[in-house]
Amino acid sequence: MASSRLFSPLNIFILLVILVFAVAIALLTVAQGAGQFLFGRAYAEGELKSYVAEVLKETVGGASCQAIDSDRNGYVSCDYTTARESGVTRSVECAAWGVSGFINRGCKTRLPMFPNGQG
Repeated sequence: MASSRLFSPLNIFILLVILVFAVAIALLTVAQGAGQFLFGRAYAEGELKSYVAEVLKETVGGASCQAIDSDRNGYVSCDYTTARESGVTRSVECAAWGVSGFINRGCKTRLPMFPNGQG
């Protein structure tokens, strides 16, 4: 009698729904990590070049962006130089490849850290 309640259609349906959600979350997590590893750097550098051209009205001389969004804020760190000032390296955070990177677009400047921790 107890086993018939355990395998009721409602319980089986609930178990299948939970299983489908767990598998979907696992697949999305793996896909985002693999996508950042494979496409992250090129995606962020493209966002950087667009940002420098459209916002700063400059041309990128050299650029280097991280591929992985390690703090999961939707941005990765990028360093770049402009064609006009090739000796000055600047730092920004640009949209990362992934769901949060498609919501976040472009780049943002990083706030400097002051010695007393305010910034």
